[in-house]
Amino acid sequence: MINSTTVFSDIKLFEDGGKFIISSENELSVFGDLDDSKGFDTSNSISINDDEFKKDCITHKFRYDELYIHSFGDVTTLNFANNSLKTDTLNDLKLITNKKDSKLDLGQIVIVNSELTHKELLELYKIGIKTKEEYFNSKKLPSPIQKLLNLNEFLAILSRPYSNNPIKDFESIKQEFIQSISTSFSNFFKELNLDFGILDHIYGLGFDLDDLVSAGIELLVGVEDTEEIRNKLKDQILKSLSDVNVIALIIAAIRTEEDFMEKTIREVNVDDDPAYLYTDEVLGLAIANQIAGTKATFNFKRYDENKPGIISKLDPMTDDIFAGLIAGAMSKIFDEH
Repeated sequence: MINSTTVFSDIKLFEDGGKFIISSENELSVFGDLDDSKGFDTSNSISINDDEFKKDCITHKFRYDELYIHSFGDVTTLNFANNSLKTDTLNDLKLITNKKDSKLDLGQIVIVNSELTHKELLELYKIGIKTKEEYFNSKKLPSPIQKLLNLNEFLAILSRPYSNNPIKDFESIKQEFIQSISTSFSNFFKELNLDFGILDHIYGLGFDLDDLVSAGIELLVGVEDTEEIRNKLKDQILKSLSDVNVIALIIAAIRTEEDFMEKTIREVNVDDDPAYLYTDEVLGLAIANQIAGTKATFNFKRYDENKPGIISKLDPMTDDIFAGLIAGAMSKIFDEH
């Protein structure tokens, strides 16, 4: 955490009793969605995590536990995070939970060391929102994680009041603005040590391990469906999901299917699950074989053709990779049974 520092010679950043304060010797123009803001404002002081509204100070109630500052040229970006994401552990695999108080909120204040008009402040604000959206889209976060992000975000742009004497031309400022925000997001994620595992990506498809277990049990032959068998299958699925080769094959299929479904590749149309597309089966066979060898590849055929349970509801690529995962896990537990 920062105690006190100065940017652009006259703007002081410091913490005071859990509050973060931006204080300037000279008046600043402010535009954003801060609590105590009227839209376009001027002030010498902005306070974050402040419950008390003060005269001549713009305040915003945002309790943060992480702060990252990035400067590029005449732009300084302040990133505030309220990170209360919670995880469950299944065997050795972690899963970010969707519990009521599990969330990650990110807020930004961007200080521009140049004179800007109201129109230019508004344009930078729009660019800031777009840059943030593009950054998170590029991360391809699992959908359950996306639902926990930025439920209480904010963005404010600060600059020198316009007086027909800008320090830099606006186009240069825009480039520095985009560079500062983009780099600060990337670095801030590293600072937060945020990462997402294979279970996050699987649950992001709309089902969980119990659904996979139920699909596996549906094709049991000559063996009674017991809680012991279900637990063994669940444990084996988790063990298989710790194998980097299985992870690589699953993620390859998920990423490919995203592109297919979004029609980002001109030559590919999988709306009708065309018979000439067999790469999905190749990946499913590879997963089954990786888990339990040749026997599992024959078991894969049963699960691929019958598509039990959740498998029948999945898209062309993912139905086969999870048929392969279940076929491999089922073969493995009965080899050891």
